[in-house]
Amino acid sequence: MSGKITALIHKFITEKKVIIVAVVITIALIIAIIALAGTKAERCPFCHSLASQGFACPDFWIGYLGKCFYVSKEERNWSLSLETCSSFNASLAVIDTQKELDFWVDILNSYHYWFGLSREGNVWKWSNGIEFKTQFPVRGQGFCAYINGKGASSTICSMEKRFLCSHPESCSK
Repeated sequence: MSGKITALIHKFITEKKVIIVAVVITIALIIAIIALAGTKAERCPFCHSLASQGFACPDFWIGYLGKCFYVSKEERNWSLSLETCSSFNASLAVIDTQKELDFWVDILNSYHYWFGLSREGNVWKWSNGIEFKTQFPVRGQGFCAYINGKGASSTICSMEKRFLCSHPESCSK
C-alpha cells in the first residue's frame, strides 16, 4: 500500500514540476517578445506599420503619396507651427503637386491650415530652403501660405491657424 502512495506522490510532484516549468517558459517567451518589440520601436521610433497601405506612419498621422502627414487641431502662427512640426521630426507640409494640394483641399474642407511655404521678397521657398517651382498658384499678398477651401492662399505669418506637418515615409513593413 505504501508503494502505491509513494508512486502517487511521485506522480503528483512530477506533474506539478511540469506545470511550473511550462509557466516559467511562457513567462520567458512573453519577456522575449516584449524585448524584441521594444528593440524594433527604438530602431524606428517614427513608425507604425500600415501593412494594407504598404508603408508606415506613426499613430494619428495620415499616409499619402509616400509621405506621412499630421493634421493639427490646435492653432499657432506660422513660425510656431514650424517649430511644432520640428518637434515631431517633421516639417510644415511640403505639397509637391496640384494633385496633392487638391487632396488636402478636399480633406481639410474649409478650415485654414498652414503648410511649409513662405515668401522672401518675391521668391516663395519651402521651409527647407528649396525654391518653390510654381506647382500651383498661391493667392494673396501675404508672406506665409495656407490651404483653404479654394487651394493655396497667403496672409501675414502672425495669424493663428491650424497646421499640416509632413515627413517622408521613413520605414517599411
